Amino acid sequence: MKISTLGPRNTNSQFAAEHYLKDRAVTGQVTLRMTPEEAIEDLIDGEADRAVLCIVYPALNDIVFRNLDRIRIEEVFAYDTDNMVVARRKNDTGTGGRCCSHPAPKHLLPEGADDITLVSSNSYAARLVKDGAYDMCVTTMAAVKEFDLNVVKDYGPVPMGWAVFDRT
Repeated sequence: MKISTLGPRNTNSQFAAEHYLKDRAVTGQVTLRMTPEEAIEDLIDGEADRAVLCIVYPALNDIVFRNLDRIRIEEVFAYDTDNMVVARRKNDTGTGGRCCSHPAPKHLLPEGADDITLVSSNSYAARLVKDGAYDMCVTTMAAVKEFDLNVVKDYGPVPMGWAVFDRT
């Protein structure tokens, strides 16, 4: 089974899609896309058998209602996210600056955080901080480790729901 979901590597969507396969004892592969909309296009175009998307994605309603004649939610399952954290580059002890976050968890940024840019995923946000494009981000603990960032605040795993889409 081919599943398309939000990438790049180390997103909660990747972890949820891998869990979906393992939990159902299904052999398959997970394709990572830059946006949930691209993951749905994979499904519509037949490049994926399913798409797994987070139910708190702010534009999920647009995906569902724009594609009513092409996709349907087959099931919904619960799976906790990786630890959600606010992170900065190593040795950066600042408290403000330019921030980036995926739209869904942006409210995890500290009070008073301004100059917030919304980006396509939590993992991508971590890469942007590592590269110096931003000072602080909301991301996953896995991405913190991958990009060698410093955790400012750890919110722990967040109980989350995931929608599994199929073609109609």
